[in-house]
Amino acid sequence: EFQSYNTQNHTLDDSFVLFDGIDWDLEGNDNLHHPNNEFTLECLNQMGVLSQLMKNNGYIVTTAPPESYLDITNVNFSRFVNLTYPEPWHREFQYHGHNVYAYILAKWNDAIDLVFVQFYESYSHAAFEVNVLEMNPSEFLVGYVHRLVSQGEGLNVCFESDPSTELNNQFVSLPLEKLVLGFANGWAVESNNSEDDEVKHVFFEKHAVESAYLELNDAQMTPRGFGFWVIEEEGKNDIYYAKYLGQILGLPEVANGF
Repeated sequence: EFQSYNTQNHTLDDSFVLFDGIDWDLEGNDNLHHPNNEFTLECLNQMGVLSQLMKNNGYIVTTAPPESYLDITNVNFSRFVNLTYPEPWHREFQYHGHNVYAYILAKWNDAIDLVFVQFYESYSHAAFEVNVLEMNPSEFLVGYVHRLVSQGEGLNVCFESDPSTELNNQFVSLPLEKLVLGFANGWAVESNNSEDDEVKHVFFEKHAVESAYLELNDAQMTPRGFGFWVIEEEGKNDIYYAKYLGQILGLPEVANGF
């Protein structure tokens, strides 16, 4: 099936392809009891095998795990994504994971080009640290990268808690050259201003991202890059994240394009 897709992708013109690659952004279901809140081994293995096939054929392969689906502060593993976080905060929110995307990196790390970590996951560690404990947002970002580096640019994961994976407890590599820090743009500001979701999502202002980038650059600990979700909301609440990131990273073609 992949060969059929690959052939079709190059049928229009040898110099033009329909798709440059694939981004894995699989998540759970709003219904806590829905079967899709368990990543089956079949699903995970298909993700990995297809990633390897695409990588071998010159495609770009990226993943976009919510913070809890690849959590450098957590050694636990589960294929379920209807779990809670340890913070004493919104324990009723049962939509977190325990490193399910680590399975992909453990088995097919070489096939993954970029890992876009969604700090804007609802009630994330990032949101708790910044919105509740009032940590300086720049300090959070710098601290996250420093922790990753101090851990050898990766995380230890207890896969043996799920014998069906047939994986030993092991170190899972997450090198800085693959890491993309994932932010929310203008939609998060609107969410955080609502009465019900006052601190649900974390929003990083331009100055916080810029300050963190400069400090990490000086320390020679810069990640592969920064990203945001979602382009459809660009300009909402007068926030232009593509422009901001282009200015921070010194990319005039991006900064001037929005």
